[in-house]
Amino acid sequence: MAPPFSSGDDGTKSDMTSSAVAGLTLTSNPVHHREKDAGPTFQVYSPTCDLSKTKQDAAQVNKGLNLNLGLPFDPRKIVLIRKICQLLSYFTEWVELLAFWGWKKVPLVVRQKITMIAWTLYFPVHRVLLGRSTGIHRDASPEYHALTSIMWWGNMFPVTIRRMRMSLSQLHVCHPLKHANGTVRNSPFSILPKITTRQTYSCLDASVVTKISYDMASVQKVTDGESSNKNQENDAVVTGFLLQHHAEPSEKVIFWLYGGAFLSGDSEGNLGVAEYMGKQAGNRDVFIPNYRLLPEYELDDALHDVVLAYEYLVFVRKVLPKNIVLLGVSSGGGLVSRLMQTISEQHRGEFDKTYGLARYQPDAPFSPDSICASRAAGVLDDRSSLMPSGAVLMCPFVDYTEPKGSFVEYVSHDLIVNQSVYEVGVPYFAIKLGSHEQRKRSSPVYRSCRDLPPLCVVISEHEACYDQTIELVHRAREDGVTVHMGVWKYLCHVFPMLSTFIPEGQESVTYMINW
Repeated sequence: MAPPFSSGDDGTKSDMTSSAVAGLTLTSNPVHHREKDAGPTFQVYSPTCDLSKTKQDAAQVNKGLNLNLGLPFDPRKIVLIRKICQLLSYFTEWVELLAFWGWKKVPLVVRQKITMIAWTLYFPVHRVLLGRSTGIHRDASPEYHALTSIMWWGNMFPVTIRRMRMSLSQLHVCHPLKHANGTVRNSPFSILPKITTRQTYSCLDASVVTKISYDMASVQKVTDGESSNKNQENDAVVTGFLLQHHAEPSEKVIFWLYGGAFLSGDSEGNLGVAEYMGKQAGNRDVFIPNYRLLPEYELDDALHDVVLAYEYLVFVRKVLPKNIVLLGVSSGGGLVSRLMQTISEQHRGEFDKTYGLARYQPDAPFSPDSICASRAAGVLDDRSSLMPSGAVLMCPFVDYTEPKGSFVEYVSHDLIVNQSVYEVGVPYFAIKLGSHEQRKRSSPVYRSCRDLPPLCVVISEHEACYDQTIELVHRAREDGVTVHMGVWKYLCHVFPMLSTFIPEGQESVTYMINW
């Protein structure tokens, strides 16, 4: 794999503007235009680039940013405003359930049109009245400034896990599944048409979405109709969605893990953006498994579910590991990292039997029995490795120790990991993981990256997870891993998921697809 943009011959990083990717603009999304006086917005680092200048003092960086929507004061520090927001949140909480129930009853195409019409009306007004005055830097696109004016106010209202889950379950409203002619599908589900004759890689009118529920213990398919979220006690059942672009399964597959700080997120909400990236990356099928969430379950349960889902893809669906690319969003990026580390540790015989998945012994992940059986069945040969061909880490959340650096300083302006999300989410890692040493052992950034496949990392220089992502890249490179990295400026956490609205998101999605 090669990145779409490379550094100079001297091995240094190269500054890019939107004109550098003009020929790669994603045509299925609205066309965006940058202001002529905007500066460089992202940098691409090749595997040999010097990363010494990527480390920074987050507190010092904040002093040079346009914080609090450009206001001369911080609304969060005004007690009266905070109290009013808290009261509004308290009295409208019961209304939210009814409103959300009604919203989900509206057909997907209508929800998507309402969202885009609202944006189409709002953005020009914002551009005329406020321009590029509300984002953290004027070099960010006008679209990002407009989003900032809306999303910043999430800092003022208390966040609950229910609200986080409600929000992330609606991502497909901004990334609807589409027919081949570009029209939006009314439902994310469709049935594979009956193929009367053999049609190899004959394009269907739309992607086929198959709901997966498979019992790995009994090797029997569970009855269809399981919940989208994996909340059942049976930890041997793999659930999720499989997106298929052709009449027959593709040879190469994307293994997609959604994000949500381990507290929220689901596979259904990621269907639209996953379908688009799968199509653009050579019509690859995309498997989006579910994993259990905090606080109902433990972090180990999430990792167990991911390992089991990967086993399902390799041993049940018989997809060769060399044909699998992993993609993880935020906390999904942490799980992707831990999955690869688990495979590497098992292969080297260094798997820690006192921690993590050990409680599932003797049914350890990637056990010799399952590997031997798969080789006997022709799924793997004696030289095959279970390691995938590569992984894309989208703004990965990989450090679960006490918050520091950018994870503390940048929540003041990060539109996703804002102060309210920080306050509700961080305590769970102390509750669930306990001591510092246990939290450190759970964090991918502190574990060995030996023998990992090539990585593509996308991150914002001004988001909460920046410092820990740079640390992971440094560790991976020190362990001999090939890492390509794209760094965008002045944006929030998981900004590629906002690609429908902002050009920076489009650029980052193009970068990942071309890798």
